[in-house]
Amino acid sequence: MADESGALAEAGLSSNEANLYLLLVKGGRMKANELALKSGLQRRTVYDTLAQLEVKGLVGKADVEGVQTFSPSPPSSLLSLLDEKRDAIEKILPSLSKPFEAEEKTGVSVLYGAAGFKTVLEDILQLRADYCVYHGQLQIFDYLPKFFPIFNEKRKKLGIRARYILLDVPQARARAKRIPLADFKFIDSSTLSGGIWWTYADRLILFVLQKQPITIFIKNADLAKTFRRTFDELFESKTQVYRGLDGMKAVLERTLEHKETLFIGGSGAAPVNLPEYFKERYTPEAIRRRHVWRNIAYPIILKTPAMKLPYHKIRLYPKHWPFNPNIIWIFGDCVANVMWLPKPVAFLVDDKQIADSYRRYFEMLWKISEKA
Repeated sequence: MADESGALAEAGLSSNEANLYLLLVKGGRMKANELALKSGLQRRTVYDTLAQLEVKGLVGKADVEGVQTFSPSPPSSLLSLLDEKRDAIEKILPSLSKPFEAEEKTGVSVLYGAAGFKTVLEDILQLRADYCVYHGQLQIFDYLPKFFPIFNEKRKKLGIRARYILLDVPQARARAKRIPLADFKFIDSSTLSGGIWWTYADRLILFVLQKQPITIFIKNADLAKTFRRTFDELFESKTQVYRGLDGMKAVLERTLEHKETLFIGGSGAAPVNLPEYFKERYTPEAIRRRHVWRNIAYPIILKTPAMKLPYHKIRLYPKHWPFNPNIIWIFGDCVANVMWLPKPVAFLVDDKQIADSYRRYFEMLWKISEKA
């Protein structure tokens, strides 16, 4: 009952109103003296509280054999309370927003807890403003598991678009699929950032994610414009850098989104450096999706686990060709130049013309290479 009482309090009911309404919902029609006994309230307080509930449309009364009894309205009627509160606020929003939006000075507010996220989302809906999000893994789903999906449905109806630049990790990619009317770009998960920021209209929002999250709300047109310009440059960039083994995993995950991956200069380094990942994740998923590798490899690959991958087709460079540690991966519209250094690095270009050019080069080499 504690959770129910808390929810009713958030909807605008007093503790006495919530107490009596819950008693009626769970116990059915009752007389005032019964409610007084069960609630521990004085009869006068019970009558006053029931009168307040009547005004709110949550309780009805009737005479049964000359005795006045009280019955609850259906629980769905509670939703009307929220609608009325929202309607009341929406009526005064234009008059309140006019001086706030007209103020040209910088305004800064610091909000604590999940309420800060809600404030930003409601502001976006009110302004009907497209917005941009940089960094993170869509942790907002954790802080607002019910409200964020509702926000996205309302945003969809209003035609508000969103763009996200997120860390390239499985959680972010999975959650991105649940967000409508949005475009995404994913970046190396080791990319440093001072925090997650959103920008829309003349707002810049900084989020510090912790157990008690902090939202820094900044209203400044010039600052918002600068951050928007930075976001646009990052979003439109066709090149990305992935570092470390987690970076290599992220690139490999991207290959699975396509029919095949082509390799020029392969040496079997990926399965060697990521044995558990290939055993538990990549190989089962590649088989399930019927993904295919075609690899023009150096003879060194013959001594590696890569030879046993069931989706792997291999042809070999001539033995006299000098080994080059730079490997080219081609998939979709992407070309990745991969270096298996002590801390591996991949330089990825997302460009259809470049990918098509490398693909033609691959097919030429494939025809003249030797079968493994």
